[in-house]
Amino acid sequence: MIPLKDQEFLRERFGRELVNPVKIDFFTQKETSLFVPGRQPCQYCKPTRQMLEELAALTDAISLRQHFFDEDRQAVALYQVDRIPAIVLHASNAAPTGRQGRWLKYYGFPGGHEFVTLIETIVDISRGTQSLSEQARKRLRKLKQDVRIQVFVTPACPYCPQMARLAYHLALENPHVTAEVIEAGEFPELSQRHQVRAVPTTVISAGGGPASGGDDKVTFPGVVPDNVLMDIIDRVIHPSPLTETPPEGGPTTSTAEAKTPTRRGGGKIIVP
Repeated sequence: MIPLKDQEFLRERFGRELVNPVKIDFFTQKETSLFVPGRQPCQYCKPTRQMLEELAALTDAISLRQHFFDEDRQAVALYQVDRIPAIVLHASNAAPTGRQGRWLKYYGFPGGHEFVTLIETIVDISRGTQSLSEQARKRLRKLKQDVRIQVFVTPACPYCPQMARLAYHLALENPHVTAEVIEAGEFPELSQRHQVRAVPTTVISAGGGPASGGDDKVTFPGVVPDNVLMDIIDRVIHPSPLTETPPEGGPTTSTAEAKTPTRRGGGKIIVP
């Protein structure tokens, strides 16, 4: 899966840069040749597992644990995993408090540019580092409400890793932030639900997970700086009854221009 030359490079890099152990919890389904009514085969589970196994074999600092989505309901509930394949990254000393903060999720196969996101995130977790500005960090310290950030990406998008890592860094800084990166092409129904027409597209909602009940949402395409992202989070937490215009994001893989959104039912803001 990972070319031998790249494996050797990663082995050397992990040896130099990994400080603390990193845990990977991988959610998949059992392979079977039988047809199970209502169960869709997971096309990307097997290659994702193979990639993670090869990564874990490169260093003792990475441990990999596999869960079957249909059977390990305790782990599914703990990490609030709602689709597969799912990768949950966290430090080995993360306390099992039931809160998702500092547990970073990736849904799908992390190929292409998103493989870089995966590697850099492993290093960030191990070293306890993030690249947020001091102003954004000060604002994050004041955040006391749960917020969910979903970043839709594709492997071919060169701008997606920047937005994905920004979401992850916010979650590493404040446990009230849940960060999920989603491979848009592997989950078309979810992408259509959030009207994803370009990547990266970010959806920010009140509440910490899929069962949190948060209704206020902001959806926007492109890359934004950390302080602009904090402005959007403030808007979600303290929604205005008036129509709001989200900031113009940076480059995306689509040439479609964002238009002024309108607030719809449930406080949702859609950027056409």
